[in-house]
Amino acid sequence: MRRRSFSFLTVLFALVVMAAGVASGAGGPQRVGGARVQPQAIHSSAFAALEPVGEAEGWGRIVVRDAELPIGLHRMVEVWLFGMEPGAEFGVSVDGVELGTLRTRPSGTGVLKLQSMGRGHDAVPEGLPPAGDLMGALVTGSGGPVLEGSFSVFGSPGGPTTYEEQIKLEDVTGGDAEGWAKVEMKGEEHQEFKTHATGLVPGGTYTVIVDGLELATLIADAQGQARLHREWPDDDNPLPDALLPVSEIVAVEWHGPEGLLLQGSFAGLGECDTFLGTVAAISDGGFTLETDSLTIEVATNGDTKWDDFGDHELAVGDRVKVEGCWDGDVLLANQIELKNNDHHDECGSVVGKVGAIAEGVLTIVNGARRVEVLTGSDTEWAGFRGREVAVGDRVKAEGCWEGGAFVARRVTLMPGAKLRE
Repeated sequence: MRRRSFSFLTVLFALVVMAAGVASGAGGPQRVGGARVQPQAIHSSAFAALEPVGEAEGWGRIVVRDAELPIGLHRMVEVWLFGMEPGAEFGVSVDGVELGTLRTRPSGTGVLKLQSMGRGHDAVPEGLPPAGDLMGALVTGSGGPVLEGSFSVFGSPGGPTTYEEQIKLEDVTGGDAEGWAKVEMKGEEHQEFKTHATGLVPGGTYTVIVDGLELATLIADAQGQARLHREWPDDDNPLPDALLPVSEIVAVEWHGPEGLLLQGSFAGLGECDTFLGTVAAISDGGFTLETDSLTIEVATNGDTKWDDFGDHELAVGDRVKVEGCWDGDVLLANQIELKNNDHHDECGSVVGKVGAIAEGVLTIVNGARRVEVLTGSDTEWAGFRGREVAVGDRVKAEGCWEGGAFVARRVTLMPGAKLRE
């Protein structure tokens, strides 16, 4: 695939301008030159249905997911067992690699979850092959194999992913014209470029130039508007190969009878994601978000939209949904939605392993995060089956933040935790 090239001085200038734009978080995009590396995505999942071996009973399933995120490779393994012997311990292996053991509940069900780059779950063994290469899974009990299954793979390296970025085009003459441009990409199977301008001279002729390539000549309509939409693949109105992938497009210009009229530049921040999690720490210009599987650094600025916050200020323990785009390993937040059950009490949950126990206090450890959880006579204890909480238990504490302390109204022993007899 052909790539566009720029001079060394242009690239250097582009890096300086883009860095300044990210730091300030203000103002429209500036015209820059430069090349960006096409985002590479890996999304692959393998599924195995587990069936009884010989006279054994029960069934289950295993899912292995691989995702190449901007912050690194994230792997997740989830094992579910059903109809098994209650209170029994089973080992799980995939392609000869031991994943771990789990103990079934009184209902005969069991769960084992592993995650790389995660918090609160054991890590995925380093020797486990990629999801796309997995062959078979085996569950063993005290008497030998009880369940087995073969993997089917969904997706593959380089599979579909979404890249989307939209920019505003500024009138360089100081007039009333304005416009926007947008690129969108789903893997390499479908790519689009769109641009639209208003405030033009009705019936005027305008040329759209993208990265120095003359893409189209347009006639403004009676309302002084014109638009262009190109797709790939498309036999009737295709994007030129020189502009593929669209994630590498930088400069967009509209030229009119008097020369350059509108211009804007893509910043290369179109690889976007949405995450739901709990605020673990707050710093100048951002915060740390703990999701069920990742720890993410989130940056905010004057353009960030805050939904459903009212008079509430972001606080540690808040449950939020963040929509944003990646800049390196930082997620630049476009929109943050508060998801607390009670905004005023700043309620939420804390998940992790019990690191220490004192009278009325549990220390819950989730990676580098340590939360002191206060318990009392009103605290509800779920899933413990008559025994007391112990160091090493994986628990979920639900409650509210009061003056920097998390007061638990309910503490639940998480599935997959080994019960101590």
